[in-house]
Amino acid sequence: MPPIDLNVVLAALSLGLFLAFVGFFGFLVLHQSSIEPKEPTGAELIEQHYAPGETIEQPTPYYVAPIPAAPDPLEISANLDKKIIVGAGMLFAVFALVGAYFFTLFVVRADAHTERWRDAVAYEHQQQKAIDRGRNLYANFCFDCHGKTGLGSTDPSRKDLPGLPLNKPDFKYDNIKDDPVKLKATEDLLTLTISRGRAKPAPQISMPAWSDHEGGSLNDEQIQQLVTFIMYGSDAEWADVVTVRLHSDGPEDGHLPLEPNPPKPQQLTPIELGRALTLSNPQAACVSCHSFDPNKPSTLPTAPNLGHYGTEGPLNAENKAAKASGDADWLLHWISNPPSVKPGVVMPPFSTSAGGQLSDQQIRAIIEYLQSLK
Repeated sequence: MPPIDLNVVLAALSLGLFLAFVGFFGFLVLHQSSIEPKEPTGAELIEQHYAPGETIEQPTPYYVAPIPAAPDPLEISANLDKKIIVGAGMLFAVFALVGAYFFTLFVVRADAHTERWRDAVAYEHQQQKAIDRGRNLYANFCFDCHGKTGLGSTDPSRKDLPGLPLNKPDFKYDNIKDDPVKLKATEDLLTLTISRGRAKPAPQISMPAWSDHEGGSLNDEQIQQLVTFIMYGSDAEWADVVTVRLHSDGPEDGHLPLEPNPPKPQQLTPIELGRALTLSNPQAACVSCHSFDPNKPSTLPTAPNLGHYGTEGPLNAENKAAKASGDADWLLHWISNPPSVKPGVVMPPFSTSAGGQLSDQQIRAIIEYLQSLK
């Protein structure tokens, strides 16, 4: 049900009260004329010889006229005063309603961001337009990486999507509207990420910068429409993404493909993958402590320089002993969970089995890179 327009309500009340006001004064004129003394007719001399209610015998025996009682002038005056007061009150109410109408028209609606009735309707209409346009932009530019319903890499039906989830509770306006700080931070995060993209180490797929200020193809208004769709779009509007592609011109049966076609990861050798993980992956963050340049010291003084690790490693007594014992996976054990090898060491676990974020395959790629450093 659409919201009630207060303009219409005020106009209807004003019109109804005005018609009641006109009807009241029409009644007042008729009623007043019925109770006021009649104009002299010449029969007054006859009437004063007879008591009220008595009859006057006419020359013909077939007609008898009653003599009315004379009205009380004080009663007439009192009734007239009451009617004048009621009429004045009604007239005042008409002017009050008209004044309220113009106050609402020129004062309340002057603020484009007001939450009042009229602006709320206009704001909702504009927001819905922004959601629709943001959905269309998503269907054309974000579909292949973030998927049909915005679940991205968390979509259970598509494990190959590289995009992060966008259709999630943490981004929904209704879930964060009571926390202004989080609401502002979320909007800024989405705007900045879409504008500038998000670089990821190879072989992961990086998100490109979409802002035309950053070499992309979207202007500021279009980016804001995407943000609006992500934060305010309903499940039904997310479901319409595929419908938009179905009605968009494209190479597949006259429309855009209805299944995501994400870019394929770059094929890297194990050493290239290990280098990417070691030097640029925030999940490994090896460069936050170690130096891989033989001519530069490590950021953390207690962390050894790994620039020649392929020929100089292992570098501590525990790993030297493990290697000497014939353990071929001594370095895998070390990177996976250093505290289990050397209690008290500041190096944290990196294996997912020990609470880290790297798989055994990724750790082995890092090992190949380290052993290539001669």
